[in-house]
Amino acid sequence: MKLMKMNDEKIKNLWKWFFSNEHQIRDCIETESASERVYIIETLDNLVLDLGVFTWEIGPGINKPWSFTISPNGDKDLMKMSKRIIDNAPDLVDWEFNYSKPAKDWDRKFTIFDGYMTKQTINASDWKYVALQHEDGMIALILEAKNIGHLDSDTASTAANLVVLNEIGEETKIQNICSIDIVHQLEDKYDSSKYDIKNLKKYRDGISME
Repeated sequence: MKLMKMNDEKIKNLWKWFFSNEHQIRDCIETESASERVYIIETLDNLVLDLGVFTWEIGPGINKPWSFTISPNGDKDLMKMSKRIIDNAPDLVDWEFNYSKPAKDWDRKFTIFDGYMTKQTINASDWKYVALQHEDGMIALILEAKNIGHLDSDTASTAANLVVLNEIGEETKIQNICSIDIVHQLEDKYDSSKYDIKNLKKYRDGISME
């Protein structure tokens, strides 16, 4: 019971600070040279990490100008906590709050750093996927990416997970995807069951993975 009260107090501290500093937070987003930028980032880091092993991000919203997301880092149990945190968020006109990273409408072009800290630019527009459903209903994804031959296995795996995350969102990924593999070319046996990566987005609406 004491732990529950302590967590409640930490949640209140986060949103009390966010509400009081909302204008400064917006200034830091709009102006990279804002004098309080370091203070805002460090304070948010501390307040969010004080609640658990979460990450956070701020960006444009879908229905409002700005969004603040607390991510459970792909952990199903932590997502229960992030939901509770977001349930206590203040009602702000210009902000929407997310308990996991939402799916994105994007061009499927992105950059990541490989194991040598070299920036790699990737275009996933022509990628394909196969969805294999297990008996428990969970989905194993295999992505076909013919333009990742220059990437080491860890970087390719990071790219695959990022693409799936952006396509279907973190909550759907946590609840429905059990594994993600990436290959240069799918085996011939999957020719009739592979689909364009853009079709994966339908799954976030509960339609189909085809």
